Amino acid sequence: MEHAVIAALLEKYWSAETTVEEEKTLAAYFTQPSIDPELEPYRDLFGWYAEEATLAPSQDLESRILESIRQADSAQHGNPVTQSELSALAPVRPLYRHAFRYAAAAVVLIGLGIYLIVQPAGDTGTSTPGGSIPSPIAQTDNHAVGTAAITDTYDDPQAALAAIRKALFTASVKMNKGKKITQQNMDRLSESWQSAVNN
Repeated sequence: MEHAVIAALLEKYWSAETTVEEEKTLAAYFTQPSIDPELEPYRDLFGWYAEEATLAPSQDLESRILESIRQADSAQHGNPVTQSELSALAPVRPLYRHAFRYAAAAVVLIGLGIYLIVQPAGDTGTSTPGGSIPSPIAQTDNHAVGTAAITDTYDDPQAALAAIRKALFTASVKMNKGKKITQQNMDRLSESWQSAVNN
């Protein structure tokens, strides 16, 4: 490969803009026996990547880790933990492994609750041997409507907009009043704190 192409690929590599194929090209170039002497310092870096890719943990890694834990515990607390005690410990399982089950159960319960509150439109009541128990759902033109039927309050959209603006303005005034009171109390608290620290 020509020096300019490899130099351009190295610039892209240092800027983290190379593709996987370009990185493979760089690795292949630097594993060649003879490369441009000016690029020789980079050979160790790409050689190190190749060496690291072939590494695998040793067979006794787990026992060495457990031994390190035992030694650290005995140094810290004075009572050594035996290998059997470490092996007997229950494995740590994160809570999020069961989160999907909990979420699914919650969705089912919410859905069942909504279904029981708002029964299907065809169900007008429960029949019993003595008669029929009226449903809390009233029938209106083949639509199920709860006993607290929702109706439009305003016929004019402008009147509805004016009412919304008035409600939001009232809420804003109350919130600003609360904000002002909170700020005054925080200022008093800060002054008290400063006087206590200074004395």
